[in-house]
Amino acid sequence: MDKAFVEEMRKRVEKELNEKELAAIHFWKEELEKLLKKPAESLSALQVELKNLIARMENRLKALKKTGM
Repeated sequence: MDKAFVEEMRKRVEKELNEKELAAIHFWKEELEKLLKKPAESLSALQVELKNLIARMENRLKALKKTGM
């Protein structure tokens, strides 16, 4: 294969991976900001909300692993 082609493909893949990582981090950051803005009734209520967020993240990770991403 042509070296220039391989380098171009590597750059494209790297750029796409960076964009996807940025989108994922942005999404979860927004979810955390929603929790931060939401008035917590108590510390235990906040812990429950955080556990729910963690469960959502774990479910998403499992789904991604299942699809081979």
